Amino acid sequence: MTSSQRAEITHSFFKRYVSKQNTLLEFVTRFERALSKIRHNELDMDHKDVNEKPHLKTMYSMESTMSEIYTIEIFYMFQEELFQNVAYKLTATNEDEHHCVYTVRRVKGSDLRVREVVVHKSSNHVRCSCKMFECAGIPCRHILAYFSRMQMDDLPNEYILWRWTKSAKAMRVRDDLGSGMKEICDMSFLERRNRLFQRGSTLFDEAALTEDGTQIVEELLSLGEKKLCDMKKVGGDDGVGSSIQVQSFRDHGLKEPLQVRAKGCGKRLKGGK
Repeated sequence: MTSSQRAEITHSFFKRYVSKQNTLLEFVTRFERALSKIRHNELDMDHKDVNEKPHLKTMYSMESTMSEIYTIEIFYMFQEELFQNVAYKLTATNEDEHHCVYTVRRVKGSDLRVREVVVHKSSNHVRCSCKMFECAGIPCRHILAYFSRMQMDDLPNEYILWRWTKSAKAMRVRDDLGSGMKEICDMSFLERRNRLFQRGSTLFDEAALTEDGTQIVEELLSLGEKKLCDMKKVGGDDGVGSSIQVQSFRDHGLKEPLQVRAKGCGKRLKGGK
């Protein structure tokens, strides 16, 4: 099975969990395991966004404000750009009735590259020749150097992409057909999960001190797991479908598909031939 995409991130994802030696059933099992891992990591990052406060490096009010808006991972990327902007110097090189052009270069260091920042006077829109905002969705240090020169305390809304904010999941999106609307995640889910994490963490720390305490918590967890399973059965999602499907694979003895050579997957010869 070969991905039709040429993105390396997609290929590396499959290679970490599956290989061509896997049977069809093993592929499905490993793929589900990989998705569970990704979902767990995502929930872990959501937990950090809700509970952890990033360390601030500067006295900029912009840094403090964006630490409350951006997710932690994106904020640290923004923080590095904001921290580095003081090392750059702006020089006005050209101006007309519509645009104002600045060259941006590092004051000290080995980086001698010169960037060009263009300001549209009518809309106050700023763009940089490095194209970091267009590629990563985060304003670069060159644009931030211009904002610092203009003594702007807050980052303009047009440079804050919604998908990088903590509230990005608290929204409604269209389904695959583009018609209906559905919730992908709301803040109540994060709050409930946060509450369970806090109580669970305190409980586990106390229980782990003794063997009897550990056994009591394990029994309570088993009881809670059983009640959740019963609740799912009442709701119609009893989890039987997946086991029946796996059993049908074995009963019918499905044969493995033939390995087909995908176009462009062969090794390249030396010299580009």
